[in-house]
Amino acid sequence: MKVEIIIDENLDESLVKIYAPSYNKDIENIKRSLEATNINKLVVFKDDEIYLLEYEEIIRCISKNKGVFIESKNGEYKSRMRLYELYERFDNKFIKISRYEIINIDYVKKLDLSFKGTIAVEFKNGSISYVSRRYLKEFKKALGF
Repeated sequence: MKVEIIIDENLDESLVKIYAPSYNKDIENIKRSLEATNINKLVVFKDDEIYLLEYEEIIRCISKNKGVFIESKNGEYKSRMRLYELYERFDNKFIKISRYEIINIDYVKKLDLSFKGTIAVEFKNGSISYVSRRYLKEFKKALGF
């Protein structure tokens, strides 16, 4: 089997094509494996219980006190994944605003540009975060301003 990866920055999402002389069990296993990685749920923990949290429920992810915490509509949960691992799993609705925080732009209520050198982000639930200077350019680019 040969594997070829082509990087095309014009694509909106990844596209996988498999060329084979016939449809067989190996091809079926590859297909199932690729489809399984597209699950939009996250395993999180709260009060010694395990929950499955859908990505669209997540407001933000914060790294603090040597742990990663997920703030959602239904409260705060703990994740065993590192922040960069979460960021790799999320789609383009999530933006990294600092070394310690990823936000879901669907929950942003308003932006306050009055702070010198940074942006204050107010969420629909009333929480406030700040875009660090290091991530300011990427943040503006992602939002188109």
